[in-house]
Amino acid sequence: MTPPQLIEKLLPKWSPTMYKATLGGLVVLAIAIPLALAATPFIEFFNGMAAQPKGKAQMTVGRIYGAADLVERPPVEGMIPRGYFPYEFDKLGNTIEDAKRVGEQLANPVPITMSTLQEGRERFNTYCITCHGERGEGNGSVTGPGRYPAPPSLHTEQALGYRDGTVYHIISKGVGKMPGYADKLEPEERWAVIHYLRALQRSMAPRPEDLGS
Repeated sequence: MTPPQLIEKLLPKWSPTMYKATLGGLVVLAIAIPLALAATPFIEFFNGMAAQPKGKAQMTVGRIYGAADLVERPPVEGMIPRGYFPYEFDKLGNTIEDAKRVGEQLANPVPITMSTLQEGRERFNTYCITCHGERGEGNGSVTGPGRYPAPPSLHTEQALGYRDGTVYHIISKGVGKMPGYADKLEPEERWAVIHYLRALQRSMAPRPEDLGS
């Protein structure tokens, strides 16, 4: 047997199907390898400092390596947001007795102006009117049979006797079935709501000094 015949015998016999499969595999490798090389720096195992994972609100952290957890990073203990002033009576409870105690120590620091009353009205109509009603009579649109229980009127002798600090504590911490609104109303907005509430109370039960006599 001559050497060319021996070589021909040793070489594998490739069919047309084998040629096509080989060619297809080479094409796949030609596409996959560059893509893999391009993506490697962004895989968390290889990224180093090139592509740091970051968390965004309502999204997840982690793609390939590590768990994909929701972004819920609590603030460092003792840290407060810029411009935030903690409520000095926040450690007190949410009972009416606690609120009355605050009323003896806390006065309304916000002056009564037309702008303050307008702001108080806007906040009242946004957060309070649904339960307390337009005039504070406890007949809001969400109260009634089969709905939320109606709160007491803000024009009772008891409510009229509350000091501004008492009402502020009630708005901040909540009392009874009323939740606190400290996370929705800034301190100045709560004081403005109290000014508007006083205007509502005077409109329903005017005093001699309110009539200019």
